[in-house]
Amino acid sequence: MLDKTYENKYFFVVNPSAGDSEAELEWINILEVINKNSLDFDYTIIKFNGHTEKIVSEQIKNGHRNFIVVGGDGTLNEVINAVCKQNEVSTKDISIGIIQMGKDNDWAKYYGFDRDYQKAIDRIKRKYTKFQDVGLVRYKDEEKIKEAYFLNVAGMCLDGAVVKATNEMKVRGKRSWFHFMFNLIKRIINYKPWYLKIQINDEVIEGKILSINIGNGKYSGGGMLQTPDAIIDDGLLDVTIYENMSKFKMAVNIKKLYDGTLGKVKGVKMYKTKKFSIESEQEIVGETDGETISSTTYDINIIPSAVKVFV
Repeated sequence: MLDKTYENKYFFVVNPSAGDSEAELEWINILEVINKNSLDFDYTIIKFNGHTEKIVSEQIKNGHRNFIVVGGDGTLNEVINAVCKQNEVSTKDISIGIIQMGKDNDWAKYYGFDRDYQKAIDRIKRKYTKFQDVGLVRYKDEEKIKEAYFLNVAGMCLDGAVVKATNEMKVRGKRSWFHFMFNLIKRIINYKPWYLKIQINDEVIEGKILSINIGNGKYSGGGMLQTPDAIIDDGLLDVTIYENMSKFKMAVNIKKLYDGTLGKVKGVKMYKTKKFSIESEQEIVGETDGETISSTTYDINIIPSAVKVFV
């Protein structure tokens, strides 16, 4: 049973490096808006990789149920992984919101949120929430089965390789959309396809695959529409599979990544499914909401109505 002390209390998870360290600079302004609206809250400033999951797990045990991210998709991903991996309460008892930092917030883009701090606090104050689905990827790492959850999107092969390279650039302080596009183009020029066996619905696809995008939401990579028909609370995953194609064909169709017309490109297949699997003899680089994983096998499924979000 929820402790009434925490029913109307919020826990803010502040990632100071989000938005090219914008969150660190803006937190004092956000605090001013929070205090002006007389919210009852606690908060923490994230200090190291993995800190978010640790803090959120601890605060759930302490009684917190309403978590607000001051950051972007990566911080949200850490929060949802903490929520889904804990055993203290049902995930359905947890509500998640965001005050977004930076420009490329793909999860927030799905809901049409903007950057106005007061509007974000208004969403939280009126406590209007809706359930949304959560994606789950099970994969093998050093002979152990691990789980990675995602609120928005996951990707494999070229998608995963681009995200991995972009994350490595972020560590070196290069975080912009330009760097993402640089890595996308570089990987397209240098790519080698993966030979995969994919089982999806009643179909088996075996052969050379360029990339796979798995959408709970519509947007990825700062506004790309690789799963343009995805609905975040329909109990289904939208899966876009890119068969092997020439570099020229990829280059001339880059625009279609952003206008929602990828399904018209020959060699691009789109599915709706509750679960599917991927196998390969070689390591497959993957990503969940921008967090890199790696394995030779993946089982991916959807958890319907897993968590509440402030909308």
